[in-house]
Amino acid sequence: MFRPPYRSRVATAGAVALTAALVLTGCGADGGSPANESIDPDASPESVTGSLTVMRNPGEMKDEQIAEFESMYPNLDVTVIDYDSVKLSSLQAAGSPPDVFRVEGPAVGPLVAQGLLLDLTEPFESAGITAETTYQAADIYVADGKRYGLPKDWSPDLSIFVNNALFEQAGVAIPDPSTPITWAEVKGISEKLQAGLPQPSSVVPFGGAWDTFSPARFLSARLAESGQLLYSEDEKSIELTSNPDAVEFLGYMADMAKAGLTTSPLDPSATWAGDDFTKGTVAMAMYGYWFNTLLNTGETAVGTNYTVLPAPYWSDEDSRVDPTVTGTGYVVSSATKNPQAAWEFMKWYLTGDQAQGRAEAASGLPILKSDASLLPQDSDVNKQAYSVVTNEAEVSPALQFNKYYDDSVFTASYNKYLQDYLAGSITIDEMAQSIEDEVNAAIQDGVLAIGG
Repeated sequence: MFRPPYRSRVATAGAVALTAALVLTGCGADGGSPANESIDPDASPESVTGSLTVMRNPGEMKDEQIAEFESMYPNLDVTVIDYDSVKLSSLQAAGSPPDVFRVEGPAVGPLVAQGLLLDLTEPFESAGITAETTYQAADIYVADGKRYGLPKDWSPDLSIFVNNALFEQAGVAIPDPSTPITWAEVKGISEKLQAGLPQPSSVVPFGGAWDTFSPARFLSARLAESGQLLYSEDEKSIELTSNPDAVEFLGYMADMAKAGLTTSPLDPSATWAGDDFTKGTVAMAMYGYWFNTLLNTGETAVGTNYTVLPAPYWSDEDSRVDPTVTGTGYVVSSATKNPQAAWEFMKWYLTGDQAQGRAEAASGLPILKSDASLLPQDSDVNKQAYSVVTNEAEVSPALQFNKYYDDSVFTASYNKYLQDYLAGSITIDEMAQSIEDEVNAAIQDGVLAIGG
């Protein structure tokens, strides 16, 4: 499960870690290391020896789970490090990275391009991880046809959570969850909420989405609906100003902030929009299925009086998409000295009982389609969320992420020039040009560092 504000401050640690890694690996990297022939997919737990270092998020991977793994592999010495992006970069620079470490999907491409990940295509195939058995979200861990890892779970992240009580208070009808609405309707509903709630009001009509994750990812999702890409096919440039659809959606996001329909750098959330939603001060929150676990106990100010809506679409409902924008999972370092043990850990945590346990806990959608039936349907809210997410999973392609830069650069640029746009000192076209210039400069730095 994603745990903001871990990623809500997108312009900091992620950029530091990636920039450092690009500089340290230097030029000439040509992809991840090939699959190690010493990995035996049928090895017995007792035969796995040596040491293994795992960098995990302790909120996701508990000590008790590590202890369970250790009991299954009695001849393996396991060291656990809590995830820290700066520490990870330092360990990589020192030539002693953890064998297994946590990543978000967008980081896979840059890591592969630098030769920092181990190709695990064959071991995963032996464990039943194929294009036929998994959702498309699994492909964000694939580069040039090779698999380097797997999401621990995932969510179609453009779904919308609705605070029913706030809608009723504002006299706004709650959309039918069986019928997707348009992005224009999202804005229109936000305007009705703003007008219908008693003033002055501390309620933000729309939250989540690009105020938690990089706006670049939502631009990519919008373009995916019409079969377009945000970056060039070789990923060496962002194609923003030359694409009217991209500029139009950039304007949509900026105008939502200008109208006070969502948060902005001039009026930010004190924490993050998901927290605000649980407190009853955000009427609609665009998040993935994982967010349901923060609500379904009924212990927040919202109670269980909420509705999950499918992702909106821009103009063509038949081409509607609801992709994951994070896809947190695990990978193996190409520098590992114990590929067998690293693979055993990956297999244990990302497939089988551990993956099924996460599905039963609804920490996200399982990556294996056969495990989707394990998602809880023991209450009305869980049944409703299940009906939406299982449909959304079928319209969830893997987004294009850029291997030459961290999209926190886009976020920082967006937030900087959004302030100028809100002040009326630049147009949306000028905002787009400024973002494009800064992002392309960062991409070129990455091209020079990685080679390509």
